[in-house]
Amino acid sequence: MKKTLLLLALLLIAVMTTACINNFAVEELNNKAVKYLDSGDSETAICRLKSSLDLNEEFYQTHYNLAIAYNSLENYEGAIKEANRVIELKPDFHDAIYVMAVAKNEIATKILDKQLNEDGSKKELTKEEMTDFNNIASEAIELYNEYIVKKVSAPDEKQINDRIAELNEIIKEHTFKLGKTQTDSVTE
Repeated sequence: MKKTLLLLALLLIAVMTTACINNFAVEELNNKAVKYLDSGDSETAICRLKSSLDLNEEFYQTHYNLAIAYNSLENYEGAIKEANRVIELKPDFHDAIYVMAVAKNEIATKILDKQLNEDGSKKELTKEEMTDFNNIASEAIELYNEYIVKKVSAPDEKQINDRIAELNEIIKEHTFKLGKTQTDSVTE
């Protein structure tokens, strides 16, 4: 009986030690990844972060850092996926909402970029592009507002409100154009 208890105790100690070593390794990989992100080497950061996930899939900070890295490489869908994972793991980590808002904002901006010709002149977006922009920009606005509400005294609240106002103005312009296009189709 004593041997069995001793064996169980040793096994428990081994498991706890391994878990501690894994957590330390995960944190170390995340710290290195953040240094790579800070220096602009997002691809190396992503490699480190994926290694970190191999050790612990449930570490929310790894997913958050991945979301930031994906945003910096313009992989906005990847950023949104990782930010959603952060919210699943740690619902009160509101910075993930901001990362998602930025990604949605950038996706909407990419749609607007289709308006620009090489010579700098603007062409009209299609109805579908205007609708897509309006929907995605509205999602970004909702996320920005959610972030402001949940993140008490957000340090960048003024800049966020400026972005919201800008997006609302463009949505209003596209909504007017969409309405006018629909009216023109009816009168023809």
